[in-house]
Amino acid sequence: MLLTSLERIRMLSDEFTSIADERLTMYIEDASLEVSSLNVPEQYQERLTRYLTAHLAILSITKDQTVIREKVDVIERQYSDPSKNIGLLASKYGQEYQRILGELEEQIKPKKSINLVVL
Repeated sequence: MLLTSLERIRMLSDEFTSIADERLTMYIEDASLEVSSLNVPEQYQERLTRYLTAHLAILSITKDQTVIREKVDVIERQYSDPSKNIGLLASKYGQEYQRILGELEEQIKPKKSINLVVL
């Protein structure tokens, strides 16, 4: 079961128009399988799948160094070392996927509390 569509991926950025439908569908399948195995609420599954698909697709078309940090004030740009695997940090879509998962983990995590009974 695909959790997102070609159209939704292509709406993220014009970068995805150069990727063939078959290849993008394969990334959607991979991301759908990954996300469906997670214990996340159903309303977040499409969004997570969309960003993970975009991450996988961008990695397939990015052959040079990836910008991993940009600063605007005193212009600064930091690139990744292409020889090192930096996983989800390699793209802004992977970073967004990771951010959403982090927020969901915070919501799901049981709140710590102290129950005090005075006798």
